[in-house]
Amino acid sequence: MLGWFGLGVHPFGLLAAGCLGASLFAAPIPTESDVVELPTFTIQESRLLPEPESWRFAQISGFEVLSNASDGKATRLIKDFQRFHQALIAAWPPADLRSAMPSSLILCGKRGAFDAFRRANEQGPDVGLISLSLRDGEVSTIVIDLESTTLSLVTPESFTVTAAPVTDDAEANVLSGIPDFAVSYYEQLYREYIRFVLAQVQPRSPAWFEEGISQIFMRMEFSPTTITIGKVEDPNTTSITANTIEDRDFNVALRRRALMPMDQLFAVEHDSRTARNPLGNLWAKQAYAFVHLCLYSGDASLQKALLTFLRRLGGQPANETLFRECFGKSYKDMLIDIRAHAEFTRYKAVQLRLKKGERMADPTPPEFREATQSEIGRIKGDALRLAGNANAAREALIAPYIRGEREPALLAALGLNEAAAGETARARKFLEAAAKAEVVRPRVYIELARLRLAQANAAPGEAGGKLSASQVISVLQPLAVARNQPPPLIELYETFAAVWSNSASAPTAANLTLIDEGVRRFYQRPAWVLQAARLKAQFGFTGDAHSLADLGLKVSSDPAIREQFEALKASLPPPSPEKTVAPDKP
Repeated sequence: MLGWFGLGVHPFGLLAAGCLGASLFAAPIPTESDVVELPTFTIQESRLLPEPESWRFAQISGFEVLSNASDGKATRLIKDFQRFHQALIAAWPPADLRSAMPSSLILCGKRGAFDAFRRANEQGPDVGLISLSLRDGEVSTIVIDLESTTLSLVTPESFTVTAAPVTDDAEANVLSGIPDFAVSYYEQLYREYIRFVLAQVQPRSPAWFEEGISQIFMRMEFSPTTITIGKVEDPNTTSITANTIEDRDFNVALRRRALMPMDQLFAVEHDSRTARNPLGNLWAKQAYAFVHLCLYSGDASLQKALLTFLRRLGGQPANETLFRECFGKSYKDMLIDIRAHAEFTRYKAVQLRLKKGERMADPTPPEFREATQSEIGRIKGDALRLAGNANAAREALIAPYIRGEREPALLAALGLNEAAAGETARARKFLEAAAKAEVVRPRVYIELARLRLAQANAAPGEAGGKLSASQVISVLQPLAVARNQPPPLIELYETFAAVWSNSASAPTAANLTLIDEGVRRFYQRPAWVLQAARLKAQFGFTGDAHSLADLGLKVSSDPAIREQFEALKASLPPPSPEKTVAPDKP
């Protein structure tokens, strides 16, 4: 087990405590009428409906797979990924996230399909990108380019400024732009899955840590009986492929190359161009070297220092003062250690063996079939939206709808996409229909609740702009459904707090149990804790309000938010001995 360096994932099980009453949770989702009228779209003559696409569809544990590669090529990749997943969860059980969130895997095997998921500044042959991990907290998509086996890496951004002159011809070729950087979409699928796992941890780990762990595990060696983690290649091994440059381990990639300062390493954000383009990237290899140094070299002191550093960061930017307190050395000193680790790598890999007579099972091959237009539109539409290509996402979703597809999951995706585009009237109709069909997608019910709340706030049923009991119930009912569908989303709790804060009737302590649940799950989100504290104070739960304000001051480093917590505390009477909220352990 990977307890040897203490990684863990926040639990995903929903709490059992009720807060709205059994009758509310059992009630059906009300709609404006028994028959939901769906929107009508008209195709203009100047804009023809695109031809139906041909993709293949399969399901494996935890993923829907959409592929336009050959079935043989896709099957080989999927079976290898299933073996990798078995080995990974044997070493690290929290990596088994089959029920965490709806996920899809898109395999782009022809017609340049991968390019549609790139951002505008990630187009072109000079970008070291053949894989993407796209997510928004509710859905997640991994996209792999199966067409690319070599890339042209013309002056990658991280090398342009920081790389020192090198004498090795192969390394010099990378910098001058020889178009023969060999890539493995097998390894990149491993990497994206590790990033997918790590992204579940809240507060999210820094980008440099996620990259380092991803590079360690994408190089994990596994057989039916053994798993080896942390092994580094022999730097004297030469490439078996002529005229290509391979993605080598840090002890080769960093050889005779200037390192970037530690503050620059730590400053890279998850969604930056640098983090999204790791191939041929100095930042990625240095992150790999630093994390490997801490976990696999020397004694356990560096492991402890790394975990302490991550814990104390708590999602906040790194600084050298904190680094010194945790590691007992400066940024400059650590750079020297990383350089030594890259040049003279001494380490101890971890090898796990299955019990005698046990073997990892041979995975069942995926069963591919022709994908329906609804499946294609839904999966591609969600992924394109996550990639930031709003126009292409809308086209992908609307095309099957215009052709007559009415699958509830497609209606759900259309509703969410229309809501994101500000088309609230159309969004409401799609979401009502998806909710009536009992689609399993929590954001559908949260967004529907938000739209109902906006309508209620525009025409409140009670004096003083307050909501009537029927309006409150109309908003709470879809939230009750969302609460019982994974994954847990902070928007559920925020919307719940928003409706009660404008209710004409005061909630009881039992009504506000869901607020306590939300704080336990998302106590590292100061803005949410502030909202919860204000709601508690509004209805006289001053003990909880004081406790939440103290929690907010503990987890927040933002001066503006801290000032609001201080002002709230000052406005409250002394706390009474009420039962207060304790956060879940991460």
